[in-house]
Amino acid sequence: MIDLISERVGGRVVACNDEFFAPAVNLINAHAAVANDDYTDRGKWMDGWETRRRREPGHDWVMVALGIPGRIRSVTIDTSYFTGNYPEHFSLDANGGDDPEGEWVEIIPKTGLQGASEAEFAVDDPHRVVMVRLNIYPDGGVARLRVEGEPIPAMDQVCPEGEIDLASAAVGGEAVDASDLHYSPPSNLLRPGPSAGMWDGWETKRRRDDGNDWVMVRLGLRGAVQRLLVDTSHFKGNAPGWVSADLSEDGTTWSPVVERVPVSPHEKNTVGMDGSAGRFLRLSIHPDGGLARLRVLGRPDREAAGEKRLVYLNSLFDGMAERFFRTACASSAWVDEMVRRRPFAAIADVFALGEEVFASMTEPDWLEAFGGHPRIGERGDVTANREQAGTATASRETIRELIDVNRRYEDKFGFTYIVYATGKTADEMLAIARQRLGNDRAQEIANAAAEQRRITATRLGRMLCQEAK
Repeated sequence: MIDLISERVGGRVVACNDEFFAPAVNLINAHAAVANDDYTDRGKWMDGWETRRRREPGHDWVMVALGIPGRIRSVTIDTSYFTGNYPEHFSLDANGGDDPEGEWVEIIPKTGLQGASEAEFAVDDPHRVVMVRLNIYPDGGVARLRVEGEPIPAMDQVCPEGEIDLASAAVGGEAVDASDLHYSPPSNLLRPGPSAGMWDGWETKRRRDDGNDWVMVRLGLRGAVQRLLVDTSHFKGNAPGWVSADLSEDGTTWSPVVERVPVSPHEKNTVGMDGSAGRFLRLSIHPDGGLARLRVLGRPDREAAGEKRLVYLNSLFDGMAERFFRTACASSAWVDEMVRRRPFAAIADVFALGEEVFASMTEPDWLEAFGGHPRIGERGDVTANREQAGTATASRETIRELIDVNRRYEDKFGFTYIVYATGKTADEMLAIARQRLGNDRAQEIANAAAEQRRITATRLGRMLCQEAK
């Protein structure tokens, strides 16, 4: 597991109610806490977060944003060197968004602490966490907070249409093996953000034979690799001379994809590839040395991206899952049931349940769903505007006619004209509306419901990187 909250992966303090003796940012320092006999103008110097002594009811707290959002599996509270000033108890809350006023869930209840110790706590919570709130009772100091777990990338980090870092720790990439870990671990290679120094990379001992060193990486997303970024920043006299690379589906049978090519010290070296795909990459360095970062840039395949997005959907807090599904359909009955029936075992189950819930909806539910759409020809949100792209180039006369037919349709039926707009021109949508004006209300509710089903399936497919069934 990776420490999701460390300052090395972008963790940051959002707010705290007090840091009189020592700043809260110390909690997420990557290095271990140290002792120091110095005093400041406020008291003993402490390597951690320390609040003043409370003289009123209540407790102290600090909010920290995770550098890598994900599912939390383990939390460590380190009170090293806090012997007479540690909190008696703590608790931990989690938030699925970055709004301090958002939905908070307690994931570790109020629990006792000891001074000058490290205490690890297992966490069994299914949610994707973006921010945590550490509560200490009533006051005192904590040296370090470690929050370990599994990264769960956001929707926009898993895009099959664009190039991403397939090996980044933020999307679940993992260094699973290496020939040598003498100076530093290869997991540093996959951290998001730039390297802070030689210690924040992977460096091997000097070889005294004819071999070479290597690292094996399990990609967070299987995909077609287009290029490698071999970053030797800070390694000026100890960078490798050359690199080569192999790809594999199972981590045992390898196919060479990059022959031995030279790399320069203290530089971001780009190594081109032919777009071969795989689940594992083995980077060999010749003969030895150090690397700051490794970026495996390419396009994830749709299946791998869809699996990641399904994990994301299943792990959302209920309020965020509700917003996810409401993007596809505005019916509260449909949205509530989709949220309630999580987690889904497969993407196909999302589409199947959507259809199942549609079959049970009544007229008020359908009318609520129709009301979530802008009129054809009007500007809406990003999703609606993309679907109605055919109206963007329509003539003024056609737009005027659409305004008129929308009004006539609503006057007759009492709800918004709904049509599956993706791929249709404005003239085609206008012609369909005129034809449907001849129907009775019951037929039009059925027609609009059928169009809503197609729209919802397409939106779900786009959000889950799949073609609508």
